[in-house]
Amino acid sequence: MDAATKIQAFYNACTDTKYAKFILAESKISEILRCIVNSPELVSVVSDALAGFNFSNEFNKIQVKNDARKVNIVLPKDPQKLVAIVFSLLGEIDAHRVDFHDFIFSYFDAGGSSLLECYNRFVATIILPFRDTLCNLVGFETPEEEIDEEETEEDGDYNYEEETQNQILPDFEDEDETEENSQEEGEEEMLDYDEYEDDEQYTNQTNSDDKVEQFFDDVVVIINQIQDTINNDRRIKDDRKDELNITLDAILLAIEYKSLKIFNALMISLNELLRFVKSTKFYNNELQNRIAEFYDEML
Repeated sequence: MDAATKIQAFYNACTDTKYAKFILAESKISEILRCIVNSPELVSVVSDALAGFNFSNEFNKIQVKNDARKVNIVLPKDPQKLVAIVFSLLGEIDAHRVDFHDFIFSYFDAGGSSLLECYNRFVATIILPFRDTLCNLVGFETPEEEIDEEETEEDGDYNYEEETQNQILPDFEDEDETEENSQEEGEEEMLDYDEYEDDEQYTNQTNSDDKVEQFFDDVVVIINQIQDTINNDRRIKDDRKDELNITLDAILLAIEYKSLKIFNALMISLNELLRFVKSTKFYNNELQNRIAEFYDEML
């Protein structure tokens, strides 16, 4: 799968949220994150945006009261801040630290709105701007979305709410089969190393794959120890803890999808965040030693 195809997959995953039932919304968010992890180009942009980013502070800034004194979310105009805050937010939802049902009712209820109306506003306010902004930052030209005649009103205006309400649940058997095939494809393609330039050199790398599996297993243990230490350290401020946990969870997500590229990119951010956290020094040293050992083995 080439770079453009991977970015197109991300674009499609975001677009699919417009047509998904609310009950499937969280699985669609997981798919968006998976597509980002699968694309080195998207990973690079997201990693740059997350560098030095404080989710708690930035999230507070985008909560704006309307005339009815109700809080709405208004995304920042700065593209990198928008990417960082939405990526972090989706990660929080995917990790179930943010209750998705409560979240959309808290920020997207215009007053007596239905669950579907709140969800539609969430997609229009959060997902679609994130999709277009991230695609633009990687130089991917977003296609014009097609509108079927059946999905328009008599005067030719697009009736998004009616179109969404008319969606039916997808065939779960087909969807599971597609996801399984996609996962198998992704696992074969995501084991890329900066030292290799030719895709043919990935073929039949059984021993290398075993080393990667063992490396990631070891790293997960250390990351969990770092996370426990951080959460039990009362000297660390809450906003810094949130920032660290977001980065650590993103690293665990990269490991889940076996993406060395996003792992390496996020380690740069983690090292910067841990510079002044003394309680994690021992575990961080262990982590750096294991990383160095792994790359010595791979060379």
